[in-house]
Amino acid sequence: MSSKQTQMDRLKASMRDYKDPVSFFLLSLLAKLVIAMHFKKIDIRGKENLPSVGPFICIANHSSRWDGPTLGRIIDRPANFMVSPNELKGLQGFLLSRVGAFPAHPKLDFVGHVLQQFKKGEPFVIFPEGNVFYDGHTHPFKKGIARIAFAAHQNNIEVPIVPVGITYESGIAHYSFGPAISIETYAADLQINPAAASKRLTTSLHREVCYLRSELGCLADRRQLDQVEANHFIPAGEADSMVTGSLNVPTTCSPSSKAATCT
Repeated sequence: MSSKQTQMDRLKASMRDYKDPVSFFLLSLLAKLVIAMHFKKIDIRGKENLPSVGPFICIANHSSRWDGPTLGRIIDRPANFMVSPNELKGLQGFLLSRVGAFPAHPKLDFVGHVLQQFKKGEPFVIFPEGNVFYDGHTHPFKKGIARIAFAAHQNNIEVPIVPVGITYESGIAHYSFGPAISIETYAADLQINPAAASKRLTTSLHREVCYLRSELGCLADRRQLDQVEANHFIPAGEADSMVTGSLNVPTTCSPSSKAATCT
């Protein structure tokens, strides 16, 4: 058997739900301990926007390897995480699979896997940039998030999308959760032009995360908002035409922020 086939077989085996109550409890304690030792403080804004029950999609920028573990502890219930296949090797891969991690690979049915987890009432966490970026701004989102959201809608699974902006500064992790987003407005266009509907949803979600990060003092994401014509997401039922200038995006970093870019 070729090495490529062996690797694909290993990835297929990873597309299972390995979570169990005992592993979740023990690994949660370990994560809390490690996070407490690494950060001086976890600053959380808008946590009330996180559903306490039922499935939802949590989207966030990806600027640190700490994003996943810390976000998992804030959600604080069994969830599912899409990660790079390279992260599911050895002991690390074993531990990650026990907290709901599964590989992102185009030849695997990640959409079907996530839908099964939604039916169990579990949330799904995804970093739509597709990689970790350390250059201080949120990169364009990949279309996988729209595929999952629309697939859930077509399977009559109500899954709100909760955007999160994340920054780190001087040993403090800042997490800002925005209001949950319904895809009803976007799904209405799905039958007419699927590609356009997917692009519109993906772009809107990217702007939402940029907005949340700009509120945390990230000037790079504020500049991105200034450069686009169609802007911040507006709840279903309102016109999707608000201009960036009305978003109250800060013109300078917050008093506690010492840098013009955020990591």
